[in-house]
Amino acid sequence: MAELSPDRRILLAIGLSFLVFVVWTKFFLPPPPAEEAPPPVTETAPEPVAPPAPPAIEAEPQAQPAVEAEVRQGSVERFLTVETETSTIVFSTTGAAVRSWRLKAYEDDDSGPVELVQSHATGLGYPLTFALADTEREAKLNQALFVASTGADILTAPVELAFEWSDGHLVARKTFRFEPEYLVWVETEIFEAGQPVEHRLAWRGGFGEPNQQAVAMAAGGQVFVRGPEKLLKQASRDAGKETGWLWKSPSPFPYSGEASYAGIDDRYFAALFMPQRPHLNANAWTREGTPREEEKPQPVGEIAVGVSNGNRMQLYVGPKDIDRLRQLEAPALASGMRPDLADELVDFGWFWWVAKPLFAVMKWSHQNLVSNYGWVIVLLTVAINLVLFPLRWKSMMSSFKMQKVAPQVKAIQERYKQYKFNDPRKQHMQQEIMAVYKEHGINPVGGCLPLVFQLPFFYGFYKVLLLSIEIRHAPWILWITDLSQKDPYYVLPVSMAATMYLSMSVTPMTGDPRQKRMMQIMMLVFGFMFLQVSAGLVLYWLSSSVVGLVQQYGMLRHHRKHEEAEKEAARLLRKKKKKRKGQDSAEGDSG
Repeated sequence: MAELSPDRRILLAIGLSFLVFVVWTKFFLPPPPAEEAPPPVTETAPEPVAPPAPPAIEAEPQAQPAVEAEVRQGSVERFLTVETETSTIVFSTTGAAVRSWRLKAYEDDDSGPVELVQSHATGLGYPLTFALADTEREAKLNQALFVASTGADILTAPVELAFEWSDGHLVARKTFRFEPEYLVWVETEIFEAGQPVEHRLAWRGGFGEPNQQAVAMAAGGQVFVRGPEKLLKQASRDAGKETGWLWKSPSPFPYSGEASYAGIDDRYFAALFMPQRPHLNANAWTREGTPREEEKPQPVGEIAVGVSNGNRMQLYVGPKDIDRLRQLEAPALASGMRPDLADELVDFGWFWWVAKPLFAVMKWSHQNLVSNYGWVIVLLTVAINLVLFPLRWKSMMSSFKMQKVAPQVKAIQERYKQYKFNDPRKQHMQQEIMAVYKEHGINPVGGCLPLVFQLPFFYGFYKVLLLSIEIRHAPWILWITDLSQKDPYYVLPVSMAATMYLSMSVTPMTGDPRQKRMMQIMMLVFGFMFLQVSAGLVLYWLSSSVVGLVQQYGMLRHHRKHEEAEKEAARLLRKKKKKRKGQDSAEGDSG
């Protein structure tokens, strides 16, 4: 059985929580494909909308070559390294393709610059190779020895690097202009017998960190294209396939039409193609590769992007950092709308309205209060629980009241226990129970309100901790060196389950053993589900459980004092009545 991704574990945990809520309410309360190649590229006329004027690549305009062109071919393979402020990119003259793309500001698990090219492990080709409808011609170009525009082996940005190959009949060119930081302007051309050949530029061989492939479904791990209506995306492992559990959803690929951008990403990084023209052809497919060592092959997503009548695109290869993505300008669509890359590539999900403020507060707290994201999570958790304390108070008071009337409720249930569940007389039982609750001012679902209101914060926190590159490799204390990964010794999830159990033990029960068993089962389920979840998320839930436990002890102590005061008042009243009765009796005797 395939291992559940963290995202599905979290959704399952939330679903089980709601299931417990529904079951508790119902039973204890009144009912209120194989390897694919890109399909043929269809000729598409340019859009009538005038394209924006992009910065031109500083090179002399290339005139359309004659039918017979000069032969230009390399004799030996060369490797050229381009150093930018943020990246180290290694090209090979074989296919004029990228062999390595490392990011200087981000470390991998071995403390070296993170490598986004996984071709050496997967054996599925290299990034920025050609993709053509004619597979023979495609293979010929991707295996050809191109001639580089420079004899230097190391270049420093800003710089332009060009590659050209020709056999006298077929001509191919690639030109790369490296901008500051993570941007590259790319221009490609292919001619055959003097006529342009439509083609795409492909990112092959897998993308991103190998150790993130296991959480591809949860953390992004997708191929995508931004159409005129919305961002069309698909998990990399399912590229080009129909997907869906209950019903099949068609793949958005191959795509041909108006688009702002297309690309491939993983949990924290993205390769983003932004065309200069509003019309874009994109295809994505999956092949079997081995992105991690000593493991069986698994599906690897690939994507190819092109523009009609020659490819001129801006390429961003870098982190999915929200502040940095906001500085990029995606090409505007025909409607005039310009997509927000930060919002679309860092998708906080259904509860974005919770996740976005949480992310902003976390970042501010890290910059201004404490420079450790683990303690930021703890502080923010305390603040959230203080805000939700009035709900917890009402829930606890409701539980005390239900505990008080539990004997009455049980007596009513005993009178009707001989009837079947669907017997109409069961309705009378529910009405009698409701009358008891109404008499004592009890809200039957009040005890579940804190959990219901916690879930949006929980899922919002989950998405923030999962997708925020700021949390990547962020340490907390001792053995927790990366809050984005699971606790290697499972100390946090075990502590969380134990704290939840203690919290349950001090929560007033109605007396029905089934409720207690159900809550115990939920504790076990949560503990199991959180074993593989990021340490940051477990720390949030553990902190919330600890704060809740402290609050419950305080409320329990307050309730006991209140009960003792009521008992003392009742005792004094009885004593007073008894004394008065004795005085009345003495007066009667004397009279």
